[in-house]
Amino acid sequence: MSPARAARGAATSAPAGRRAERWRSLRGRATLLVTGLVLVLTAVTIAAVWTTVSQYLLVQRQRSAIAQASANAAQVERGLRTQGLPAADLLAQLPRESGSTSLLLRRDAWATTSLTVGAEDLPADLVEAVVTGSAATQRIEVDGGVALAVGVPLAGLGEAYFEVFGLGELDRTFRALSTGLGAAGVLLPCSALLMGRWLTRPALRPLEEVSTAAAAIASGDLGARIDPRGDPYLVPLAESFNDTARALEQRVLADGRFAADVAHELRTPLTTILAALAIVEARREHLPADAREGLDLLHLELGRFHRLVLDLLEISRSDPGGASAAVESVLLVDLVSHSLPEAVRPLLAVDPGARGLRVCADKRRLRQVVVNIVENAQQHGGGVTRVTISRSGDRGLVVVDDAGPGVPRDERDRIFERFSRGRGGDRSSTQGAGLGLSLVTRHLRSMAAGVSVTDSPEGGARFVVSVPVEDA
Repeated sequence: MSPARAARGAATSAPAGRRAERWRSLRGRATLLVTGLVLVLTAVTIAAVWTTVSQYLLVQRQRSAIAQASANAAQVERGLRTQGLPAADLLAQLPRESGSTSLLLRRDAWATTSLTVGAEDLPADLVEAVVTGSAATQRIEVDGGVALAVGVPLAGLGEAYFEVFGLGELDRTFRALSTGLGAAGVLLPCSALLMGRWLTRPALRPLEEVSTAAAAIASGDLGARIDPRGDPYLVPLAESFNDTARALEQRVLADGRFAADVAHELRTPLTTILAALAIVEARREHLPADAREGLDLLHLELGRFHRLVLDLLEISRSDPGGASAAVESVLLVDLVSHSLPEAVRPLLAVDPGARGLRVCADKRRLRQVVVNIVENAQQHGGGVTRVTISRSGDRGLVVVDDAGPGVPRDERDRIFERFSRGRGGDRSSTQGAGLGLSLVTRHLRSMAAGVSVTDSPEGGARFVVSVPVEDA
């Protein structure tokens, strides 16, 4: 995969990763817990309300219907015995709810008060049960709607009174109730999610303040502090944290000054020793073989010592309190080309989209970054196989591939620490001090740039330096 494609894939997955990380935070988990609790309570409440109200309304409607049907049946029975009126006239005199229909079965003949509801709408088992002397109720379907049929036996053999009550109003009540409860089931958890997010912010702000300040210090900003903003719960924590951060900053600054002072003090005698070594080196041919061997060892060790002193001076500049980065517009291709050794320059490849690319960087620091990464590849990675300059979005990329064994995944962060060396292959046998890659990260951090390590397609390690583009 090309560096540009890899960077685009990382940019696409970054928002999703940040969203997932937001919900995995303490605030996110607390919000989800509150929302889940409200969701459970809402579901239980909705179920209880629905069961209670629906059963109550249904039972009340059924009792009312049975009471009215029983009263009307008694009136019909009295009329049949005393008045001798026809069945249709008796039914017409009955008090009825709006929409109810009365039916009378007498001597195998049916009478009804409705033109649409007749004996054929009554279930046969209901009619049989009532005719044999048992009052009964049953839900039936009439004209596409639900109704309640109530049957009451009369004193005469084979006589029975039926009344059909429409349940359309009750059905509409149930639909309105279910709609309201459904809306509540959706709105309450959503409201709880928003409310929980809002309420947990002040409650968890102390932890967020500590987390933000600690992350800033870990990234190198030793001046980060917690502002309690008058919060009485945050003041003690802020004071303790700020005191610790202040002490750490003073300690780091003192260590940096000490390293710079030592390095400066060592440069003078080291320069003298190197000059003396050059004089002895000029008379190398007059020395015996064992003296020449000692001279080679001395030359090697002094070279390492000289590089260590220079690295310590460079680190003292990049540490907090040191010189700030002089960021300016830099032509990336020219800077990288001039930073490469003569033997490596033929391996430089520039993508068409990166020609004339300008980045925002400190020339001296970026040149040191390229030099250190190339030297690391030459000395400890089997040699540079390719240097590529490309562009990915708002970043300019410098990619250095080497022919070494690569860097194991569990060491890809550790190799950028001070005095750190790999545990395997050529990188563990290096004679360096382990400061080169540490300087790389410090220089790039001061320019809002970055570096990462992946596997090279050729099998070695791939170091990718990303620098902000000037016109981004």
